[in-house]
Amino acid sequence: MAYRIRKKGSTDQPATPPRPGTSTVSSNGSAGSRPLPGFLDDRKKNPLIVAGLVGLVALAGVGLVWHIYSDKKKKEQEAAALETHAEQMFSKNMQNKKADWSSIDQLFEKVVKDYPDSSSAKVAPLFLASIQNQLAQPQKAVNWLHEGLEKNSGDTKILPFYYESLGVTFMSMKEYDQALAMFQKVIKFQGKTLADAAYYNIGKVYELLNQPALAILNYRKLQKKFPSSPWASEAEAYIKQQNPTASSPPPPLTPPQVTPAPSK
Repeated sequence: MAYRIRKKGSTDQPATPPRPGTSTVSSNGSAGSRPLPGFLDDRKKNPLIVAGLVGLVALAGVGLVWHIYSDKKKKEQEAAALETHAEQMFSKNMQNKKADWSSIDQLFEKVVKDYPDSSSAKVAPLFLASIQNQLAQPQKAVNWLHEGLEKNSGDTKILPFYYESLGVTFMSMKEYDQALAMFQKVIKFQGKTLADAAYYNIGKVYELLNQPALAILNYRKLQKKFPSSPWASEAEAYIKQQNPTASSPPPPLTPPQVTPAPSK
């Protein structure tokens, strides 16, 4: 909420504005120069007037800052409400094979276009890309994901989601080299957000490229680094399929039996 500050009159008698045709005196006492405003010309009588003006300017500045903050907070709330509504519709449509994505797409686009500086606008491109993938428009999905990368530059908490989504989208486009590059970026983040999914998808790419050895190598990394991940159990199925004994521990070694020589 913005506050307007009205200037109150000074306790001293306000100076009378100069009338046309009358002589004026400057601040240094010389005659005939441009007149100073009455309240400044009277500052020798009351030096607190100037200090009071500085205070009013400072207060006006505070009021302006509060107005900007209040307006930004209001827009942030509006964007969050719109995003929440769009996400709810998105979740419902994911369960409906005959879903109409156009209305949801418009809601997320409204978040990006009408509230470009909001936190919601940083997340919306992920949903917009997912919608385009649902509509079999992967290139449009890539465009939205690149826009999201620009909006979230330097944010290590959300960037892994964008790179992971780009990798999956490139997989659907059969651009496997680019997909692998995106998944490798996910793994390198210190927080390891989605790193388990990235290892799994790298294995999947090598499956599609018919390179089972590299697929198993990355699945093993997944199992070692993230043993409790649900993707680890998914990877295990492929490992067993390729080599049923690979995941089983080797049997314990037993010393050879030595038959004693018959006594003579």
